Amino acid sequence: MREFGGMSGKMWHLSFRFVAQAERPRCAIGICSCGWEEYRVFTKANLTGLVAVAGLAAAASGDIVSSSFDSSDEGWVVSNGANEAQESTTGSPVFFSQNGNGGGFISAPINWGMPSFLVAPAAFHGDHSDKFGGSIDVDRRHIDPRFSVDPLQFDYAVDVTISGASMSLAVGLDPVSLVAWESFSVPLNAAGGWFHLDTNVAATDAEIAMVLGNLEDLRVRGNINDRINSIGVDNVMLVPSPGSAALLAIAGLTAARRRRD
Repeated sequence: MREFGGMSGKMWHLSFRFVAQAERPRCAIGICSCGWEEYRVFTKANLTGLVAVAGLAAAASGDIVSSSFDSSDEGWVVSNGANEAQESTTGSPVFFSQNGNGGGFISAPINWGMPSFLVAPAAFHGDHSDKFGGSIDVDRRHIDPRFSVDPLQFDYAVDVTISGASMSLAVGLDPVSLVAWESFSVPLNAAGGWFHLDTNVAATDAEIAMVLGNLEDLRVRGNINDRINSIGVDNVMLVPSPGSAALLAIAGLTAARRRRD
């Protein structure tokens, strides 16, 4: 046994060996093996630091922020602007209690008469730094039976926008047929194709991260073409990066280990 560090942060290295395969312990993280193994064992002072890192990992893991519209419109609003600066008219969406992609859904009023964006409520605002590298997911479907012959989404450059940190970023969605519910997932990094709404310049990873760090606005297009507001929207989600929590948790909670042959 070896001792390192001062009295306030003392740390010991313990070396031990399991003689037979049958004596190997059950290891939750799969790092144990036969042979001499060296582990770091921490005192209370060291453990306090690990707990702090674990707390950061829990915070960074975040939760999926979502609207499934199972019982209401959940506070969403209809706007004629892709962001607040372009907005001159707002209203209430139409809530449908069934026929969504599971439960209900919302849409802009069919007689809205102008381009429409469905605007997320305050539940989607705030610090979503953990969502960088994650995605915005949304289900969409054409819903007006009067125009069901060719429910192809017009190829707009701007279908989803996020705003924050004095920037508005936009991205287009694939112009697929929306005769049935279609699920879209936009990566929340430069690979997602985000660009600045005001200049059309591609957004960098750093800029996307800044917007997510203080998200103030999220919008999804509600018109299928320039004449018809007939896109149903369901299951809007802000999804965290799958690796953000795991990396912090491993860094903070896994005992350092070195094998000696």
